[in-house]
Amino acid sequence: MKKIKFHLFLMTFLGVGGGVVGASEIDISGELNLAATLYQLPTRDQGTLAFSIPSLRLDVEVPLRENNELFFQLESAERRDSGSKRYDTQLKEAYLSLVSPLAAASEIRYGLVPNYWIEAQKEHWGFDIWGLPSFLPLLKYGYMSWSDLGLMYQAGLSAELGTWGIIFSNGEGLESDEVGARKQVQLVINLNKMAPLYALLNITQGYYDHYDEKINEKRRLASQIGYQTESGLFALEYFVTQDPAEAITALKLGGGVDAAALNGNNVAGQGVSLLAKIVVSDKWQVFVRGDWLNPIKEDSQKTLQDWTGGFSHNLAEDIFLALSYEYTHYSEQFMASPRDASQFVFATQVSF
Repeated sequence: MKKIKFHLFLMTFLGVGGGVVGASEIDISGELNLAATLYQLPTRDQGTLAFSIPSLRLDVEVPLRENNELFFQLESAERRDSGSKRYDTQLKEAYLSLVSPLAAASEIRYGLVPNYWIEAQKEHWGFDIWGLPSFLPLLKYGYMSWSDLGLMYQAGLSAELGTWGIIFSNGEGLESDEVGARKQVQLVINLNKMAPLYALLNITQGYYDHYDEKINEKRRLASQIGYQTESGLFALEYFVTQDPAEAITALKLGGGVDAAALNGNNVAGQGVSLLAKIVVSDKWQVFVRGDWLNPIKEDSQKTLQDWTGGFSHNLAEDIFLALSYEYTHYSEQFMASPRDASQFVFATQVSF
């Protein structure tokens, strides 16, 4: 993203003279995501063309003394629930970044902090350039939120093995108004000393406030092994999940799987994702990703497979165009009336 810099001056006048006694530089950047979606399946939607603005993001960095800073991100996005306007603007991230009291390459973030797993993944996959169909599996299928209220510490590993981060948070994500006593802890490790090989590990342990203590546990274990060079990326991800059946239904986890028959129980799920992108030239990239999801491990009849592929073109330094095709297959017992879905998505990302 390009950054627009604003200089704020505090002026004082002493006697007949005056001078600048303080100055601050604020960096503002952002991106606008546009999309045109042509639906193919279900058959009733075939030929339907929908234009949309998935998101407009604005990032603001406010430097403080001794390299500390304030950061916040605003997002205006389309909302489809009946209780809101079509476009709502909300805080997506807002935190104080402290580095001055810590060792080099360490940071504390306090406030509405980003999900460190998503941050680490974005560095490798760059998923938002491809448009909504290529969002990370744990994000796409509802198992993670972009950010949450809490405290994060991140630092480098010894022997320059990579980085790690730990987050203590409310645990129910950006969209939830969570005020209960139970919280969540997330540990993320990013190993990259053997570049171009890298490995990512995520361990999340939390608890829901609205369910019986016998079934209120939330777990996320995810790992990814990848090979990334200037020519492209190949990676394999595996993850396991655990949630109360009632939470799966209420929060629409697992791609909308029907878990009603398991109410009163903790439900384990698992998924695999294979992703690749190839840099064809300075202007062109090709990508493909396949997801296999079994949100209820004990029921092999509840699975989905999702395949996405396409290409992107760097039209200008700040304009990306991408065309992708996505096909999602649901097993017959995945939900009450499963229907395979597919669509072409033409995505445009403008950075400023």
